[in-house]
Amino acid sequence: MNYRISGEICFGGPDNQFGATGGTEAIVVRVKFTAGDLARTRFSTAPAPLVETGLALTELTGAELRRDGPRRARRWLREARRAFPHTARPLLELFGPRGPWPTFTESSSEDLDEALEFVRATPRSYLRTELADIWRCRGGRPSAWVRQLADGDAEALETVVTGLRDIHDAIVAPRWESVVSSFHGDMARRMPVLAAGGHEVLFDTIDDRLRWREDGLDRQGNNGEYELGGAGIVLIPSVFWSGPPVFGLGDGLRIEHKLMYAARPNGQPAEPALTGQMRADQAGADYLAALLGPTRAAVLRALAEPRSTAELADAVEISAASASEHAKVLREANLIDTRRQGRSVRHSLTPMGRSIVGQLPAALTG
Repeated sequence: MNYRISGEICFGGPDNQFGATGGTEAIVVRVKFTAGDLARTRFSTAPAPLVETGLALTELTGAELRRDGPRRARRWLREARRAFPHTARPLLELFGPRGPWPTFTESSSEDLDEALEFVRATPRSYLRTELADIWRCRGGRPSAWVRQLADGDAEALETVVTGLRDIHDAIVAPRWESVVSSFHGDMARRMPVLAAGGHEVLFDTIDDRLRWREDGLDRQGNNGEYELGGAGIVLIPSVFWSGPPVFGLGDGLRIEHKLMYAARPNGQPAEPALTGQMRADQAGADYLAALLGPTRAAVLRALAEPRSTAELADAVEISAASASEHAKVLREANLIDTRRQGRSVRHSLTPMGRSIVGQLPAALTG
């Protein structure tokens, strides 16, 4: 029987009870897309604190075991080991060095408190099913604490919430400035690709181990399949993750399907540096230039307030024809929206455009 969890499929024995110990084999997933799935596939508009927290924990536990490519020296791993909170130690059993990993902690909310409330409200049925699937893939018997969590025990679930919050506060929050900068930098590199080549070309640029083939997305092979059910998938570049792309396949309703991958804002792996250790002005300049160039960057900044083409041209001190052409490119990249008002048009930032402008260093937005 096939069991799917966290973007991996494993072959388990016929025993459906929690804690079954039959032989398992992790295989690589193929995710099939319908036209509706492609229409609903999009980038997350901002980094999600809880997603980055879970990936930081997974990266931390797996750094010594992973052999999926050249390992880069990551200063934050050494610092994180020293700062790791004791309250989070129970989570090491859930976020082990090898997947599959839980999806009920993958809230994509931009607000940490809201995301943790989402975890706290996980239905018992979801916990039981997901944790049973995980241990079918891993083999062995889970601890008493995990079995209590699978039964929906409030104290066990609160242990998860407390551990995630403390990991975030100790490891993720001090590096959030670089997380935000690298997240938007990676998106800035991807958006022109999406605008020019569509999803097929975009997927091929994310990672060498990810390939679009016919009607689906493969990760290093085609031994199992999963369908998205028309819900699409959310693309999330992660600053803390350095491994292969990870499919977080939820139920498509309460928990979105996600594709999480290692961010590369300037073509190089991101490094989640402590605030004050990174050159935010240079990072912002690099990824803005990669996407826009100086004139188009000025056009985007000028649209912090809606403007007509003539007003935009005056604000940036370019011709109306040039302003119109730059607006067209930004519109195709889903960074601005253009609506007709009488005989003229009015340009304004989309949520993604506002997000990128809002995170740029002051030196670039003034």
